[in-house]
Amino acid sequence: MKSSHLAAAVLAVVFALHCALATRPAFTTVEAPAATLCAFRGACPRGDWALLSRSAADELHSVTIAVKLRANAEAVCDALLMEVSTPGSRKAGLHYTHEQVGQLLSDFEHTRTVEQWLRAHSIEHQTTANGDFIHVTASVAKLEQLLHAQFHEFSSKALDFTVRRTSSISLPANVAASIDFITNTIRFPNIKAHYAMMTPSGAQHSARQSSSGNVTPQTIYQFYGVTNTTVTRPVGQSVFETGQNFSPSDLASFQKQYGLVQNPVKTVIGSNDGWVCYWSPDSCAEASLDVQYMMAMAQNAPTTFWSMDSTSQDPFYDWIIALAGTANPPLVHSISYGSIATEDSKTDMTRFNTETCKLGLKGVTITVSSGDDGVANYEARSDSSQCGFNPSFPATCPYVTAVGATMGPEFGQPEVACTSNNGGLITTGGGFSVFFPRPSYQDAAIKQYLTTAPNLPPSSMYNTAGRGYPDVALLGHNYQVVIGGGTYTVSGTSASSPVFAGFVTLINNYRASIGKGPVGFINPALYQFAAQKKPVFNDITVGENNCCAGSPGSQVCCQYGFNATAGWDPLTGLGSVRFPQLLQALAQI
Repeated sequence: MKSSHLAAAVLAVVFALHCALATRPAFTTVEAPAATLCAFRGACPRGDWALLSRSAADELHSVTIAVKLRANAEAVCDALLMEVSTPGSRKAGLHYTHEQVGQLLSDFEHTRTVEQWLRAHSIEHQTTANGDFIHVTASVAKLEQLLHAQFHEFSSKALDFTVRRTSSISLPANVAASIDFITNTIRFPNIKAHYAMMTPSGAQHSARQSSSGNVTPQTIYQFYGVTNTTVTRPVGQSVFETGQNFSPSDLASFQKQYGLVQNPVKTVIGSNDGWVCYWSPDSCAEASLDVQYMMAMAQNAPTTFWSMDSTSQDPFYDWIIALAGTANPPLVHSISYGSIATEDSKTDMTRFNTETCKLGLKGVTITVSSGDDGVANYEARSDSSQCGFNPSFPATCPYVTAVGATMGPEFGQPEVACTSNNGGLITTGGGFSVFFPRPSYQDAAIKQYLTTAPNLPPSSMYNTAGRGYPDVALLGHNYQVVIGGGTYTVSGTSASSPVFAGFVTLINNYRASIGKGPVGFINPALYQFAAQKKPVFNDITVGENNCCAGSPGSQVCCQYGFNATAGWDPLTGLGSVRFPQLLQALAQI
């Protein structure tokens, strides 16, 4: 064996032994000669990550420190958010400023503790205005000394990129008590776009397809009753992307093809290479779908393409950190990606969730696709041994609006849950969080489902007390998307989320026209409308989500799943929306 190969093999064994000490990241106290340190160990990386070498000492590496908020920040934020988001509350619609949110929830003593530690090690840093995050860029050598770490380079053939990670970090106990997590250290990327398949338009996927079975902007307008899609007020919207690109010329072609307002993306944050769409359409499928259909729903709205580095610890956290430092972010955000919640750190998910709550206080709406592989999630798509109940993150966060997928109207048929065992290419994701408890706003709806739904799986297999998702659903099958100059057919809850986000932008535009602020976090209102039996929803009662995405006959189908039924269910939530009625109901708040 060559010496370089032997060295890599030894490193791999050492790293595997170290990371195997814990299956989930957690602080543990260990004794060190100079001081008491808290060690933060990472779980062994999943997937095909291969250890390459030790990181070069002089290479620069960037991390972000999530400073702990006030001890009761999560509970305080939740109470305040319910006040401003619940119809009938005297504070409904009265959102907070960026500065007010910081004053209410940040703990500047924690911030000072971390800053003093960094200054003691001569580490330059930048702290956000509210003191909740601290950004550091330093040499690997300095960070290894600061964190008592050893960084290594890892590569993934499946993901086609390299990351720098360490198996553990150790911090002084007083500093560890002031930190929730540090990005780009111990965790590996774990995220997937929620679209199933992309084929040139006209290709036959199943017996249910026909030349008229495609979704275009006009299909959506007609079925959901959207008549005025032109935005006239400065109500911004944004799509979250990672590892994806869009072509401005494709967007212009799409808008021309379907008679839409010619309106380019206003702002690009992060990287985007539109030329790659012409030789690698798949690397542009998600982003093109998101941009084209969000902008088709809310024409002329100032739209941001927010692209996060796919090699980061987790693009979700980098994105939420960036938003947390933005005083006036876009009012609506769509996320068409997800990870498997049981593979994420509870500490990290809790902080992400609190940050989404803080955004809700500022009047921001976040929509998230519910996933394309039923209850089992994407790892079961190619491995039936992964069947089970594996909820998606961040769709299970209580402060986002999770959006599932339907099908049928594109064929002139009734709207049903989009499922691969009924002619669809994907199966709408849904279920119950294993970590986040059921929020009060959906308590009655879920209790009714668990009491009356037929053929429920054994209750021991999922968390009946968890946050249920999705909240709503929209068409998610056979979308026509322009990519690299050609028209492709794309399916997934990835389509449903940006469409619903565009609907919310239209509602914000209408509210602005009558002198009101943004609608913000809408879940309490949606569930209240359902309880009051307002004619806001199309109840979806057909479908089951035990199968994964895939062509009919070749997809993995698991033993258990949930069934659609009257009222809320873990396939389509409260149902799809009747847009005119939804707009009028939300305009009243």
